[in-house]
Amino acid sequence: MGEENFDKSDSEFDEEAERESALAQRRLLINSWNARAELYKQLFGEYSYVTPSHYSPPKSEIVEKKPKSDKLNSTDTGDPGDPDSEEHHLAVLAYGPDPLRPCWTYVTAGLSTPWLQKEPEEVSAFGCELIIKTAVDAQWPAQILRSMAFYIFNHAGTISPGVRIGLNAPIAVNTESKLRNVFIWYADEAPDCWYQLPSGGFGLFCAVGITDDELKYAESIQEYGTWCIQEVLRQTGYGQISDPHRDSVMGRENIGVVLDNVKLFADNFRDGGF
Repeated sequence: MGEENFDKSDSEFDEEAERESALAQRRLLINSWNARAELYKQLFGEYSYVTPSHYSPPKSEIVEKKPKSDKLNSTDTGDPGDPDSEEHHLAVLAYGPDPLRPCWTYVTAGLSTPWLQKEPEEVSAFGCELIIKTAVDAQWPAQILRSMAFYIFNHAGTISPGVRIGLNAPIAVNTESKLRNVFIWYADEAPDCWYQLPSGGFGLFCAVGITDDELKYAESIQEYGTWCIQEVLRQTGYGQISDPHRDSVMGRENIGVVLDNVKLFADNFRDGGF
């Protein structure tokens, strides 16, 4: 009898400890979600709309995990996972123009969500959230952001400033856009670059569309190639806005002067001239 009572008590103790751990994990999840929502409000204001539309804080109760659906095995790169499963939930928030930000801004919410963390760590989840900016409202930014998120989710990686990515297709699907690549750089709207949640830190980085010859220019520079093409876009009036209808800046009159000046600055910086 005594041995049976000991086994029963020990089992109950394990269940209680497991439940307390799950509740602590859920509190970390909710607190981090709320902290990121408040940060976005400070940086971008109120969002105009969000996809999926049922975007909301994680439930306070512990949700039983659902069996994996066939959708999780989808080859659709625009789908980071089952939208009904919290573990694979990604939202894209769209912010309309305002007097201080005359463009549409699309921001992911989910890559930094600590779905699997049991306690605070140096980095929250995948350690980043991504931004795309456009002159007009469009559907393709959310599609590109979900494609990049899909890659991160499935390869347990991350994306950081300086990275250049070939899309192997126009940036806006079903168009003849010459923007077939993106680079990742520090977002103008997120000057601190690295932000802290209760679960750990994450970076807010911008994806900017570029043409094949703009990519080639960036790759031709030994160092600072991504910085250089970003600076070229700034000096030609595009900054971090991705316009799928634009032509390459490489065909502009006197573009050689801009390219030479930007590269000279980068070379001097590398050699310690600044």
